[in-house]
Amino acid sequence: MFKSPGNFFLLTLCLVFFATNFAVANNEKGLLSTKHVAVTGGRVEGSIAANGVLSFKGIPYAAAPVGNLRWKAPQPPLPWKGVRNADRFGSRPVQESNLLYEFRSTEMSEDCLYLNVWTSAQSNQEKRPVYVFIHGGSFIHGDGSQPAYDGESMARQGVVYVSINYRLGVFGFMSHPELSKESGYGGSGNYGLLDQVAALEWIKKNISQFGGDPDRVTIGGESVGAQSVSAHMVSPLSRGLFTGAIAESGSLIDVRALVLPLKKSEELGTELTSFSKSSSISEMRLMPAEKLLKFVEKGNPRRFKPTIDGYFLKENPEKTFIAKQQAKVPLLIGWNAQEVPAAALFRLRRINTKNYKTAVEKIYKEKAADVLALYPAKTNAEVKKASSELMSDRLINYSSWKFAELHAQQKSAPVYRYLFAHPHPGLNQRTIREGNAFQVLIKKMLNKVITGTSFHASEIEYALGNLDVQDNYDWKAEDYKVSKQMQSYFINFIKNGNPNGPGIDQLQLTNWPTYNSGNKGEFLRIDGNSSAETDATKARFLFFQNLEETE
Repeated sequence: MFKSPGNFFLLTLCLVFFATNFAVANNEKGLLSTKHVAVTGGRVEGSIAANGVLSFKGIPYAAAPVGNLRWKAPQPPLPWKGVRNADRFGSRPVQESNLLYEFRSTEMSEDCLYLNVWTSAQSNQEKRPVYVFIHGGSFIHGDGSQPAYDGESMARQGVVYVSINYRLGVFGFMSHPELSKESGYGGSGNYGLLDQVAALEWIKKNISQFGGDPDRVTIGGESVGAQSVSAHMVSPLSRGLFTGAIAESGSLIDVRALVLPLKKSEELGTELTSFSKSSSISEMRLMPAEKLLKFVEKGNPRRFKPTIDGYFLKENPEKTFIAKQQAKVPLLIGWNAQEVPAAALFRLRRINTKNYKTAVEKIYKEKAADVLALYPAKTNAEVKKASSELMSDRLINYSSWKFAELHAQQKSAPVYRYLFAHPHPGLNQRTIREGNAFQVLIKKMLNKVITGTSFHASEIEYALGNLDVQDNYDWKAEDYKVSKQMQSYFINFIKNGNPNGPGIDQLQLTNWPTYNSGNKGEFLRIDGNSSAETDATKARFLFFQNLEETE
């Protein structure tokens, strides 16, 4: 997938080939006990936890995308001499600051193409299943160091776990006619997604050195991480790099324009070039990252999106799914019971029946009566529930449902759908009291919204077994029970392509039925008393499907 980088990078490729083959040939069977591993580019030394889990943080899977490599496909990592210390996370991608994101990486830089590996394998001959987690954050926030994405718990259960960074925002998704001309394939953009492909290629070549099986790789992600998963399902560049997929709350198949045609994406890049008073891409590449980010912040920071570039994405993903040309791999997919709060519809207005009707009429116009029939509310209390359901379906749930429906139609690989419905305990008092008066106020307001709901991204810590890592919440015994259950399902799926099987510590799991496209639509409701249920909300999703077809 790497583009021709000139004589310097041709030399680099030769050095990388020699260093990798020499190191791998000399990597001994029990090398993990020394904490040293040979990978593309050289050798790395990890750190070992008291429970025996080895972690390798901040491993470069590609060259730093800086200077002339800004807005180019990722290139091979530069080889290094000696042993690289892999005990700290690499720099996170350049992004706006946001109070909702907590990072363990200490720096932010365009030099951000790093991944992290956790393993409890004792030998590089073990061939354990691999799980690659792609973080969320609207393609403008996040990194692989966030506490919720920690891999130690999964590694303790026999999974080789990998979290990755990829370029975000303008650095990862801007298109421009000049970039399309120089790319060699007539398109541009999607650099963040190409980074993910480069990470998967690195994993294919190197994960056996950590005791992982390169032929048993499951990719997964939440929110735009799940959107990324849906993109890899259809991209020709990702074929053969994974054998299973997990999508938590999202896909690129949606009523909203989550994927842009190349011309529209190029226009957005041209507008930014003009706005920044730059005369060319060469001049834009000389602009400091912080200055470029400030220009982007003056408009919609989310305007740079995945693009039909003719390379990573040949067409809109939905078309590929309809033609049944996607990767035929097992899919575990679902969403949360209250993805989006009611307040998202009202935008600081009072939550009542009058404002509910007004807001629905403003958005859906002649279709408003249909919406009000599907999401009825006669009292203010009912309005809160109905508007949360409406906005959750509109922004998250429909895209996940459509992903599940289309993939289930190919019949050769199973689909398992869930609804995460466990109420979140909210922030603990220590966390609320930390910070200045304004921060305390914001956290109190946030806590009022999230406590007792299954909000967007609230399932991640449960699924990855990371309640103790994310210590700012008021976890109770019931939370640990649900986490053990959900993590068991995920681990079984990662190991076997089926979530059913023995639970952690021999926990008895409720049978999870396969999901079939059609009227029945069985799924697993995950909470303190998980149960298999049939879909009673399909009419809502069919409304959005019809809306999509008419727009």
